[in-house]
Amino acid sequence: MLLILAIAAPFAAALLAPFLGRALGARAGWVLAGAFLPGLGLLTIVAEVRSAGPVEASLPWVPTVGLELAFRADGFSLMFALLVAGIGFLILLYSASYLGRLERHGRFYTYLLLFGGAMMGLVLADNMFILFGFWELTSITSYLLIGFWDGRRASRDGALKALVITALGGLALLVAVILLALGGGSDRLSGLDLIALKESPYFVPAMILALFAAFSKSAQLPFHLWLPTAMEAPTPVSAYLHSATMVKAGVILIAKFSALLAGTDFATAVLFFGLATMFWGSYLALRQTDLKALLAYSTVSQLGILVALYGSGDAFAATAQLVNHAAFKATLFLVVGIIDHETGSRDLRNLSGLGRRLPLTMLLAVPAALSMAGLPPFGGFISKELFFEGMLQQGSLPILIAVIGSVMTFAYSVRFLSVFFGPYRCDRPDVHEAAPQFWLPIAPLAAAVVVFGLIPFENTAVGAFTALAAPSFGYHNEPLALWHGPTVAFALSVLTWFLGTALYIGRAPFLALQRRLTPRWNANTLYYALLGGLERLSAGVVRGTLGAGFATHLRLILAAIAVVGALSWWRFLPPAMTTPPIEVVVAGLLIAAGAVGVLAARSRLSALIFMGLAGFGSALVFLLLRAPDLALTQLLIETVTVILFLSVFRYLPVLTRYSRPRRVAAFDALVAAGVGMTVFTLLLAVQNPVRDRISDFFIEFSKSIGGGNNVVNVILVDFRGYDTLGEITVLAIVAVSVLALLRLRVGASTDGAAGGVAEAGPDDGADEGDDDARG
Repeated sequence: MLLILAIAAPFAAALLAPFLGRALGARAGWVLAGAFLPGLGLLTIVAEVRSAGPVEASLPWVPTVGLELAFRADGFSLMFALLVAGIGFLILLYSASYLGRLERHGRFYTYLLLFGGAMMGLVLADNMFILFGFWELTSITSYLLIGFWDGRRASRDGALKALVITALGGLALLVAVILLALGGGSDRLSGLDLIALKESPYFVPAMILALFAAFSKSAQLPFHLWLPTAMEAPTPVSAYLHSATMVKAGVILIAKFSALLAGTDFATAVLFFGLATMFWGSYLALRQTDLKALLAYSTVSQLGILVALYGSGDAFAATAQLVNHAAFKATLFLVVGIIDHETGSRDLRNLSGLGRRLPLTMLLAVPAALSMAGLPPFGGFISKELFFEGMLQQGSLPILIAVIGSVMTFAYSVRFLSVFFGPYRCDRPDVHEAAPQFWLPIAPLAAAVVVFGLIPFENTAVGAFTALAAPSFGYHNEPLALWHGPTVAFALSVLTWFLGTALYIGRAPFLALQRRLTPRWNANTLYYALLGGLERLSAGVVRGTLGAGFATHLRLILAAIAVVGALSWWRFLPPAMTTPPIEVVVAGLLIAAGAVGVLAARSRLSALIFMGLAGFGSALVFLLLRAPDLALTQLLIETVTVILFLSVFRYLPVLTRYSRPRRVAAFDALVAAGVGMTVFTLLLAVQNPVRDRISDFFIEFSKSIGGGNNVVNVILVDFRGYDTLGEITVLAIVAVSVLALLRLRVGASTDGAAGGVAEAGPDDGADEGDDDARG
């Protein structure tokens, strides 16, 4: 139950956050941080997971179809859950000091806790449909968090961009999950039959869609554009999203599917997508002048490293890099929050020498930035060495890209630290060190950066995390220490330090070169062009259909339905179909004759007769298919309908022929054929259900549960009792409305007192205008 509590606690705290935020303001963060304590309590099952294997928990959700809220803490999931809970706990403590007095504290903490709970659920979910649900919840809550300062246009733009891109990935993941469940024979990740899945026709499309979802979530090329604009969120949000949660969701997916990727071309594709993202993120980070933008693009680059390592199958190096990145990146983002809070700026061009005024902040930032640069004695050096060793095994091109990207990583890491050194430069003369409640939550993260590289010396602390995840991937956990001898990887590390230093010193001509090489089109300009085109298209459709007649709108709707039928016809049309009985064919021709007769009728009486012919033909079909109760119902409905029409016959309008151009008539005929094709396709599709038919359940339990022999009646009265009650209620409302209309009497007066229409005075127009303005 600890697994369930670790996921549920943040959601429960989110319900309390609005009230605590109103009562305590920003200080509510100190109380709400306790929501992540059950997640930290997962430390108590680490020994059990190591010795006895994964810990599982499930709650029934829809037991009749075997759907459960199933969670599973294997080594990797447990390790990541501890990161999410630990950093989330510190982020909430930091937020209590960061948020201003006039912020909407309750709303902020609600969003943050919902996001944290969604990430915990995503990491620990074993049921793939539950995983998808938490995946989408992270997209929604991140949208709310990124756009928290909704008065800023940049915040709204960043939130929308993140939502559009990650939501598209979410749709792809939904289809991928369905295909994986069909091909693997289970809706649980742990229950997938990998051999059967790889041999099934669902494997290739499922992997393409799953990787699309992972790349969009973890900001891989060309979907990286949403992540830098997400920096418009408050700094605690940026730290949480960019270090251990949102941006790692795609990495989690690739890691969990690593067994499926192994030995396929997909693994090679993932490797080079990751390396390309690592290179491009580092390249763009170098040209940034905003501290948060620099860190955002560095996150893109670091995510590329993770994706490349998991894609190459080197889960050992990937896990070590994942843990180190979570520590140093969260530290750096929170440090930027202090700099911004104390100096009022994040512009690298206007800041330097801050170490004199912010010595404790500098003490926290230096090890984190040097770890990001891959320098000893910090954890980032160890994982960078493992990265080089892994890429050396992949060939010369991967290691070349890895070295070039690492050179730029070193340069932008040193550039980040430049704000603390050199002559003092800042627009504020009274800069001073932040209050202890600002830097105390950062201290454990900065300490972890050091501990991960130094303590214990023989097998540093990051080795404990990689050892915990080892059973999930089956790798051999080697001792992680600072010195492994004079290896090729170490020589490449030294090379990156020298080249990175040279690049930082000579960054001016390099930046000038970057400006000259800036292409006219990039991911951002393409995104805005596509978005603008979509808006223009939708505006054109609205202008083209606004004020159009009912027939035009109906044509558009039915044409869309017809297209669906045309596209899916080839999928469900069997090579051979059984010939229906001759009596059913005759009944079908009777119905068709009635429908055509209504269209061709020249008088109301003949149209009414043909309409009844189609209805009675439907009753005949029910009778031939051995459904006498439905046939009787249809006969009664048709009889009553004909009688009703005859009773109001003389009040009906004059029958007029609907005239239209031949091309419009031809289009309508084509649409009608397409709609018929769609209906027929649906009928074919349901002949091959993906699950057992529910009709067997009704037949089996109609007598024992419903107490009746007539299955249809039991379904309507018992199994669908509330549905039938709702239908009866709707019919009763319609009957009362019709009765009220029949009893309505309109008076002869024209002054509006007796129901007539009064003349509009000069004031009426003004009132209408005011209503429009208010609308």
